[in-house]
Amino acid sequence: MSTATTHARTDGGGAGHGTVATTGGRPGIPFGRLLHVELRKLVDTASGRWLLITIGLVTAAAIGLVLVFAERESLTFMTFLGATSTPLMLLLPVLGILTATSEFSQRTGLVSFTQEPRRLRVVAAKAVAACLVAVLAVALAVALAAAANGLAMAIKDAPGTWPTEWAPIGGVLLAMILSVLQGVAFGLLIVVPGAAIAAFFILPTVLTILTASVAWFRDAAPWIDTSRSTAPLLSGEMTGTDWQHLATSYGLWVLLPLVVGSALLARREIK
Repeated sequence: MSTATTHARTDGGGAGHGTVATTGGRPGIPFGRLLHVELRKLVDTASGRWLLITIGLVTAAAIGLVLVFAERESLTFMTFLGATSTPLMLLLPVLGILTATSEFSQRTGLVSFTQEPRRLRVVAAKAVAACLVAVLAVALAVALAAAANGLAMAIKDAPGTWPTEWAPIGGVLLAMILSVLQGVAFGLLIVVPGAAIAAFFILPTVLTILTASVAWFRDAAPWIDTSRSTAPLLSGEMTGTDWQHLATSYGLWVLLPLVVGSALLARREIK
């Protein structure tokens, strides 16, 4: 007989009330394997594939519109980087929402959380997978911006100015990661994909309207409105106060829903 003992865990791994019996000494699923599975889920579903295709088409269209309609003097690398990164920053968080809600929308939760009862490890794998996609997306945006800038110099005799420092590109990368994590956080908190996507786009818009029309909200805007706190980051001109604004606003919109959503998931009954 095995000498391994059975004991109870209370780290959010149970299928019903956050408690599950596990056999002592049995190794868990390696995190790398969990990460690989979550990366596969991002492209294996029809919604994920079509979202990536849509992002690609919108990005290509943005580059074409800038090439055709922008003034020749404004055709620089940073102009094209804005054209390639903006669609990604708007649409890529939806992929984060889809990966966070996939266990419920695809009804795979019972299998996933039976194979890996420690649910927070699954959440971590989803978050890391979304961040890796964000990093790859920024690398692609930079490459496309560089190619478009060279094309503009060749066919429109554009100035083709290149950036003299890496701060704006680093700002785009950090903003992309934060946006995707916000999508993951909303997905964990709300669970239903459609409702999470609607909340992701509607709530910040309502907040922006309030900060523009209500005096108290206007004064507090840099601290609670991510669109305001992200602007200096994208321009590469962050100050100490700007970093405080960024930390506070994303703490409200990313960290808080991520913590609450993870806590709810740890205790939610999986059917």
